[in-house]
Amino acid sequence: MINSDLFIEQFHFLRPHWLLLLLPLSALIYWRWRREEQATAWKRRLPQHLRQALLVNEATWRSNLPLKGLALVSVIATVIAAGPSWHRQASPFAEDAAPLVVVLDVSSSMLQTDVAPSRLFIAKQKILQLLELRNRGKVSLVVFAGSAHLAMPPTMDLAVFEPLLNAIKPGVMPREGKFAEYTLSLVQSLLETGGAPGSVLLVTDGLSDSAVAEFERYFSGKEHQLLIWGAGQTQSDVRFPLEEQRLSSLARNASGEWVVFTVDHSDVEVLASSIAQHAKFTGGENEPWFDSGYVLLAPLILLYLLWFRRGWLVQWSIVLVMVSGLSYSPGTYAESIGWADIWFTKDQQGQQLFNQQQYDKAAKVFQEPYWKATAFYFAGDYQSAQQYYLRVDTVEAQLGAAASLAHQREYVAARQLYREVLESNPGNRTALHNLQLMEAIIKHINEFSEGQLSSGEMESSQELGNNPQTADGVTQELDPSLVKEEKLSAEELLTSSAAHDKWMKRVDSELGVFLAYKFHRQLELGLATQKLIAQVEEAK
Repeated sequence: MINSDLFIEQFHFLRPHWLLLLLPLSALIYWRWRREEQATAWKRRLPQHLRQALLVNEATWRSNLPLKGLALVSVIATVIAAGPSWHRQASPFAEDAAPLVVVLDVSSSMLQTDVAPSRLFIAKQKILQLLELRNRGKVSLVVFAGSAHLAMPPTMDLAVFEPLLNAIKPGVMPREGKFAEYTLSLVQSLLETGGAPGSVLLVTDGLSDSAVAEFERYFSGKEHQLLIWGAGQTQSDVRFPLEEQRLSSLARNASGEWVVFTVDHSDVEVLASSIAQHAKFTGGENEPWFDSGYVLLAPLILLYLLWFRRGWLVQWSIVLVMVSGLSYSPGTYAESIGWADIWFTKDQQGQQLFNQQQYDKAAKVFQEPYWKATAFYFAGDYQSAQQYYLRVDTVEAQLGAAASLAHQREYVAARQLYREVLESNPGNRTALHNLQLMEAIIKHINEFSEGQLSSGEMESSQELGNNPQTADGVTQELDPSLVKEEKLSAEELLTSSAAHDKWMKRVDSELGVFLAYKFHRQLELGLATQKLIAQVEEAK
C-alpha cells in the first residue's frame, strides 16, 4: 500500500532542467494553433445558418486533433526525460538498510489452541516464512511477557535466527504478564542504530490500554512503520480470544497495518509487500532514486502509432524508424539468430529477463560481464558472480566480488577486497560499511571460539571429572596433563573444514537454558522493565 503522504513528500524530478523544454514547446504549439485559426478565419464570416449547412463535423472534439496529440506527446516525453521519482531502488551490493524488528508475545495466552497446535507455534512458523520471503536486510527479535528482552540482535543470517526463535517459549521468560510497552525502549534503540526508517512487526493476541497508548504515542509522527499481526481467532471458545478491534484500532491510529493469521500464505505475502513498499519509500540516502518515468513509455508509443493515420504528421514516422534502427546489431551470426535476435541484442534480451526476475536465464543470455555477474548474484550463484565481477576493473565490480565472497562465507577474503577498494577510494561508504561488518563477523568468531575454549571444555571436564566416558562399553582414563588448550582463529575456522567441525561440536544446542539465564539476569538488573522516556524528555 502506497503512503500518500510519503508520496507527496518525496516526489521530485531527477533531471528537472528538462522541464524547461515545455516553454518552447508551448510557444510552438500556440504558434501552430494561431496559424490554423488564421487559416480558417473565413469560416467565421459565414452566416450561422450557412455554416451549419456547408460545414460538417465542425465543432467536435476531433477538430485540431493532431495538434492536441502533439501537445500530449510533447508533455509526456518531457516528463519522461525529467525523470519523475518518489522512492529509492535497492542496491544489489549493499544490504537493505531498513531494519525489521519482530516483537513477539510470549505470554501464556499465546499457548491457546484455537489456532492449532498453538498460537505461539504458528506465530514462529509464520515469522520464519516471512523472513524467507523477504530474504534481505537485518532483522531483530524482541520478546515480551511480564518483561521485555532482546533475544536476537540485528542479523541477516536466518540459520542463526531460526534455532533461537524455536527456543523461545513462555518458560524462558522470568516474569509472567503481558506488558508490550516495555519493548518500546528496545525497539527505539534498534531503530536508531538501523540508519533508516524501519518496520516493527508486533505479533500478539492482545494489548493492555497502557500499551496501546504508548505505541500510539511512539509511532505518531515517525517514519517507522507498525505492522500488527493478530494471532488467534475472535470467535472461539478459548479463554482469551483475539482482541481484533483493539489491535486494528491501534494499527489505524498509528498509520500502520493490521493483518490476521490465515491458513494459507496470503498474510505473509501482505506483510512482505508492506515491508518492501515502506523500504522503497524510506530507503537509505546511499541508495539511488528510482526513475519511474519509464512507465509512461507505453502510452507514448501508442500515441506515436496514431501518427501513421492520414493527416497525423506522417513525416515524424521517418524519424521514429531511424531511431529504432539504431538497435540493429551487425555482429550477430546467422546460425544463432532467433526471432528476438532480430530486434534486440543479447544484453537487451538479458535485461528483459532480469527485469522479469528470471535471473538464471538472464545470466546465461547476458554477454557483458558486469551484468552477467549481477544476474548470477541475484540468482544466488555467488561463486559464478565472483568470477565474472573479477573480469571488470571498476569499483562497482570489486564491491560485487567482495559481496559474493561474503555470501560464500569467505569473510577474510571479502575483508581484504574491501580494504583494497578503500585504498583506491577512501570515501566509498559502501566499502567502509561492509568492511566494518566483515571485521565484526571475524571478531565475533574469534571471541566465540575463545569463549568455547574457556567455558565449554572446562565445564565439561568439571561435570565428567577426570574419567570422561568415550564409549558405551569402554572406559578410558585420561591424564589431565595430556589435555592441550587450542585456540582457533577466524582464519582457521573459515579455511579449515576440520577446525570448523571441531568448533561447531562445542556449541551447546540447547538455547532455552541460556536464554532463561540471560533474561533472568536482565530482569534482576532492571533492564527488562524500562519504559520509554525519550518522548517525555523531548516534551519537556
